[in-house]
Formats: sequence, C-alpha cells, structure tokens
Amino acid sequence: MANQSLRQSEIDSLQYIASMANELVQMAEASRFPMISYLLGMAYAEAFDVLRGARPVRHPQLSGNPMHPKAQAKDNRAQPRRA
Repeated sequence: MANQSLRQSEIDSLQYIASMANELVQMAEASRFPMISYLLGMAYAEAFDVLRGARPVRHPQLSGNPMHPKAQAKDNRAQPRRA
C-alpha cells in the first residue's frame, strides 16, 4: 500500500530508487564492500518505508542536499566594509 500523501510521480521515483538500491546492495555484497552494502541497504529500507507509509514523506530538518546547497542560501562570506 503506497503512502497516500505522495503523487504518482513520487511513488514511481521511490520504487525506482528502491529497486536500484537493492541491485547496488547485491553488487556491493558480491564485491565485499560491507559498509557500502549497509548504507545502500538503509537507503532501500528508507525508500520502502516511505512507500508503505511507515516513515514521514519529508523531514523538514533534512530537506535539501548538503552537497548542493540551494542557490538562495545566505552567503556567509565576509563582506568588505563600506566607508
């Protein structure tokens, strides 16, 4: 049973992510990369949990990708003083 608060495109994306994560888990296990296998397994479990409604769809404190901050993010660099 899919999470009712998801659009069909989001459900399709989560199903694809779960499927690919599962395949990558198998590859990592076959190559004996236990940490990578574990992390990918967690990603698979998270996607599956969201799909079945066991986890919230979005975590406000975790929104966005920390590796690619939003363009609108405040620029914290030092600014030159103005006379």
